[in-house]
Amino acid sequence: MGRAPAWSQRHPVRAAAVYAIAYLLVAAAGGWLVGEADVASLRYQRVALAVMVTAVGVATLALTLLMVLGLCRVRMGAGAEAACMMAALLLFCTARPSVLAIAGAWLNAPAEGATLAARLSGVPGQALIGNLTLILWAVFLGRLVSRVIREGKMIVPVAVVASVADIITVYWGVVARVSEQAPEVVEAFSATAPVKPPPGVPAPILTSIGIGDFLFIALFLAAAVRYSMNATRSLWLVFAAMLVAMVVFIIWPQALGMPGLPFISAGVLLANWRHLSYSRDEKRSLAVAGLVVAACVVGVWVLVRR
Repeated sequence: MGRAPAWSQRHPVRAAAVYAIAYLLVAAAGGWLVGEADVASLRYQRVALAVMVTAVGVATLALTLLMVLGLCRVRMGAGAEAACMMAALLLFCTARPSVLAIAGAWLNAPAEGATLAARLSGVPGQALIGNLTLILWAVFLGRLVSRVIREGKMIVPVAVVASVADIITVYWGVVARVSEQAPEVVEAFSATAPVKPPPGVPAPILTSIGIGDFLFIALFLAAAVRYSMNATRSLWLVFAAMLVAMVVFIIWPQALGMPGLPFISAGVLLANWRHLSYSRDEKRSLAVAGLVVAACVVGVWVLVRR
């Protein structure tokens, strides 16, 4: 007899709710402890503070990914996913009212947007709720997009193209321009770290994760669940890849704007390499597509270097 499914697999809705509540509790407790700490005290206490910030960052990241996996395991049709996505979007706009101010500016009604945002601001724990609603929105949107993947092994071209596109947009494209000209937009559509290290206390944490990263994590996990691939291993290898990114950022601070999808894609592909077998014709097609993508990357690089 095979091993019985884990509790989180049998009850994905309950699991997602438990992980979400645990995220809020750990983040709130960590924020309180860091806020009460004396940064200017002895050196060993600053080291302890850095360890605490790192531990909270790692724990909340793990809980977030477990919540995403739980939501991806819930059985529902495309219509239900779309309804949940719209509901999560409304909750997100309410929990993160800065989005309404940005939308008001885009619609040539900045005063109205700012007024509405001010009325919805000031709720205790609003930043954490905003993180959760952003993730919910990204997860259900990712589940919907994952329906275009008709075979599990098609995650390879999706992962490669998404990673390349992420690199281009972060360094030379839309994200790069928005980060320079309107950083508040990037912040509004990112899940920020629940606990940030005080000045002078270095800690290897991800200060923010964009909505696109959560969208593709959900897309890959939903596809893995749908096609009986290894979703659990995918989650933990994505988690490990993001921990590697944390270490890269602390060693190389200039990489803080580094795209996250290459790390995420590497974790998913490594977790499911046994499921990724291709015929000779499929390999040839993938090779041609890879050459086209590489040519496009080189073309973009040449254009932006001029």
